[in-house]
Amino acid sequence: MDDETMDELLPYLASALARGEAGFAAVVADAAEHLELSADDPALHEVTDGAFAAYRAEQAGWSGLLPAEALLAACRDLDVSGIVARTDFTCCQTCGVAEIGAETAAAARARGYAFCHAQDVDASAAGHGLHLSFGTAGEDGDAAAIGREVVAALAARGVAAEWDGDPGRRITVPLTWRRRRYASLAWSPSAAAEPVPASAPPTVLVTYCDYPAHRYEDEGAAMTFEELRGVACALLPVDGNFLTCQDAAGTIVQAMWEKNGRLWLEIPDSGAGMSRGLYATLDRLVEVAGALAAGEIIDLDRYGEVTTVRWKPDPLA
Repeated sequence: MDDETMDELLPYLASALARGEAGFAAVVADAAEHLELSADDPALHEVTDGAFAAYRAEQAGWSGLLPAEALLAACRDLDVSGIVARTDFTCCQTCGVAEIGAETAAAARARGYAFCHAQDVDASAAGHGLHLSFGTAGEDGDAAAIGREVVAALAARGVAAEWDGDPGRRITVPLTWRRRRYASLAWSPSAAAEPVPASAPPTVLVTYCDYPAHRYEDEGAAMTFEELRGVACALLPVDGNFLTCQDAAGTIVQAMWEKNGRLWLEIPDSGAGMSRGLYATLDRLVEVAGALAAGEIIDLDRYGEVTTVRWKPDPLA
């Protein structure tokens, strides 16, 4: 592989890894298409494997909520408040402005929007900060007021933002985009040869589906609490999107977004044919998932009035 190709490949891989959404085979295939290489090129596989290994090593040193995860949590807060917030949305500013209307139209009670596009995420992954576009959901409304709400939501999650109050200027967020990679998303051929940490954190088995974003784990992936938290923050609050986690003892906690930005959190009891749950916030889901990952007994009653939902009999049973 010549130097010119390497100069294009390495930034491409860095951006793909920072997004944390595609596994090794998909990253290789996308890089091959982007650079017009053969997907079977041994050099491409070797360089990509090395990039994955370096990212795993970097990720091993992370702790706490990442800046990008905090921004995603702020986006969920905005969604629930009526401002549709999307990240890595479309390829560019022009397409984002053209397509965000479909997102606001599909959302209940949408007053406005905020988004960053793929080129923004590329720039942020390279250390150049992130920019957010914003505006009203229709022709009426106060765009500057939407901008102020976006900045306030970011601040509430500890995310610094720079904006001069001009509705014609985008909001600047000085963060470097990084997402945690888990299980299959972290794997590359060299992973098998890496030593197993002496004190690895406990994991839970997670399934989830984010239908509009085409992101899912339907067979279950072992995740640490911090990996699970990142997934929960990214899960769009769209009707039907869900997340389920199960500990080693078999206790299950599951959550599903419903219409109007409501999040239903429950513990199913298959033996009794019912579940017990309540409406909760993203923060409550994260708190309960953290307790499950830590091996604690989950008592939803401490969080409010719990409703028992009895399952309908299966007519085919």
